[in-house]
Amino acid sequence: MQRLDSDVPNADSQLVSRFYKRAVEDKDQTLAQGRPIFKEVDYVHIMIAGNQFTEIDRPVYESDKTRFAQQWYAYQNKVGTEEKFNGTPVDQWPLINKGQAEELRAIKFYTVESIANASDLQLQRLGMAAGMSPFAFRDKAKSFLSLASQSADVDKKEQELAQLREENAKIKAETDAKLAQMQEQMAAILAAVGEKKPKTRKPKVVEEA
Repeated sequence: MQRLDSDVPNADSQLVSRFYKRAVEDKDQTLAQGRPIFKEVDYVHIMIAGNQFTEIDRPVYESDKTRFAQQWYAYQNKVGTEEKFNGTPVDQWPLINKGQAEELRAIKFYTVESIANASDLQLQRLGMAAGMSPFAFRDKAKSFLSLASQSADVDKKEQELAQLREENAKIKAETDAKLAQMQEQMAAILAAVGEKKPKTRKPKVVEEA
């Protein structure tokens, strides 16, 4: 992706910038909880008007907030009224298809957690989601989160056992190496002592005449 040149005077006046939110996977939390965990991150899209080949699309830097202050303030005023989410997006839930995920987002159910934790009053907005009653749908969401958590616990224990085996193997290898070294040193000492040991003469036997 080509880098924009902002060194020329008033170069930013030629740029078109747009701030938006993007759902980015939190890989550490995904691994820890056994299900896809996403969080919202502020992104900026910058391009030169009339040039579709030169653009930047990346997380927001602090400098962007002052560089494109007007657009940033407008974006902040807009997102201030929007709900933020942090969890498993509904489109990552195998139980439902993309169309159903869009319907859920339209009524502000962005994550599986928001469905699992929904009150009875909130469930009335769901209707017959995924071909089942809203209460059964909520139970499915709770089961999904519970199973994912259990799976994550099993994976964590397996990783801990594997790490323990690796540490034990390392300790054994170090112990074996030290023992072999000690045996070599002992053998060398014994060999040295054997070489310095004086030779004993056999007594002469005097034959009687």
